[in-house]
Amino acid sequence: MKRFLFLPWVLSVIGLLGLTHSAFGQGASGYLSIPSKRISLSGVNVHFVEAGKGPPLLFLHGLGGSWKDWSANLPAFAATHRVMALDFPGFGDSDKPEVEYSIEWLTDVVEKFIQEQKIDPVNLVAHSMGGLVALNLASRPNSRVKKLIVADAVGIGDKSEFLGYAMSKKIMGPETRWENVEAFLKNEFRAMADDFIKQQKPQTAREFFESLKMPLTGKPLVPMTPSVQMTADIIDFDIRPKLGSIRQPTLILWGAKDPVVPPQDASFLHKEVRSSTLVLFPNSGHSPMIEHPSLFNQELDKFLRAGK
Repeated sequence: MKRFLFLPWVLSVIGLLGLTHSAFGQGASGYLSIPSKRISLSGVNVHFVEAGKGPPLLFLHGLGGSWKDWSANLPAFAATHRVMALDFPGFGDSDKPEVEYSIEWLTDVVEKFIQEQKIDPVNLVAHSMGGLVALNLASRPNSRVKKLIVADAVGIGDKSEFLGYAMSKKIMGPETRWENVEAFLKNEFRAMADDFIKQQKPQTAREFFESLKMPLTGKPLVPMTPSVQMTADIIDFDIRPKLGSIRQPTLILWGAKDPVVPPQDASFLHKEVRSSTLVLFPNSGHSPMIEHPSLFNQELDKFLRAGK
C-alpha cells in the first residue's frame, strides 16, 4: 500500500524534473534559421545545431528539454566560439530508440559526439539532467572536458532531501510566506521518501516503476518513456563518489529560487569539486539561462575568458 501512496508524489517529481520555460524564442529573434545537423552515433541519429568558429562550446539540455533551451545563449557566443547544442537521444529531434536510458549511456553518447566532431578538448555547458551527465563525463579518466559549466544540476545531494524539497515546493510554490508549513511538509515528505527507499532496497527506482501494473489488465501503470527512465536513473545514480575526481575549472550557476533542486546542492557541489566557483542568481528558478539570459551569458563569458 505504501508504494501506491507514494506514487503520486513520484509522478510529480517526474514533471518537476522536466521543468523548463518552454517559451522557445525568448531573446532568440532571428536565430530560428540556425542549421540543423545529424550524426549517427552507434546507430542512433543525434540531432544538433552548430554555428560560429573558434574554441568549441557544447551545450547540454535538461530532462524534457532540447537544444532550444539555449536559444537565448547560443547567439551570444557564436561570434567567438564554435557553439553546438545537441538533443539527447529520446528528446527533441533525435532518435528515440528502445534502449535502457541512463546517465552512463547518455554520457557515452556525449563522449562519442565529442570524438566524432573532433572537439577535444571542449568547454561544456549543461543544465539540470545534462549537468549530471556533464559532471559524470568530467570525472572520467582522460576526460575530454576543458572547462565545465553546470546550471541547476539534479541528483547531486541526498535523494530523500531532494524528493522532500521538490514535493514541498510543488505544493507551496517557489516563494511562500508560510515557511513553517513548508518546513513541516518537507520533513514529512523526506521521511516518506526515506521509508520508501529503505523498503525498496535493493530494488531500484527503475525496477519499482516497471513493477507498477494496472489492476485487472496488468498493463504498465507508468509507461517507461525516456523521461520516466531518466527520472528513475537520476534517483538511482550517485555522482557524489566521483566529484573528487573532477579537476577541470568548474563554474556552478544556480537559481536561488529553484523549486526542483535545493540551493544547498549547489553548495555541496562547490565544496566537493576542487576548482569550482559558485554563482547564485537571487531571482531565478530552475532555468537561469532562460529566465535571466543576460546575466547567465555575462557569467559564462567571464568564466570562459579567465585563464586563457
